[in-house]
Amino acid sequence: MNPEGNIIAGIRVVFISLHNYVIPRAFSLTEPCSNNDLTYSALLIGIQLAEEIGVKNLEAYSDSKLIVNQVRGEYEVRHENLVPYHNTTIIMAEKFENFYIDYVPRQ
Repeated sequence: MNPEGNIIAGIRVVFISLHNYVIPRAFSLTEPCSNNDLTYSALLIGIQLAEEIGVKNLEAYSDSKLIVNQVRGEYEVRHENLVPYHNTTIIMAEKFENFYIDYVPRQ
């Protein structure tokens, strides 16, 4: 934790059900991290929450083309600090009957 315990970054996760119910969630990080660390963290938190509420088929969307393509297996993970995030994402995604991830541009 940083010395002051201040929030360094925020993560937003939004679930939208097939019936258009919206469940927004927000989380705060107190440790410095890169944008890629932050994006993987958001994805992992979303996957974990989806598993906890019993989601069987998960569609995930991210504004990081790099992370999306790494999870799809289209890009290799070159930065050592991202390997644990990537490996955990793949393991957790395999728990769903169907898992889909796609890129959405930031607006």
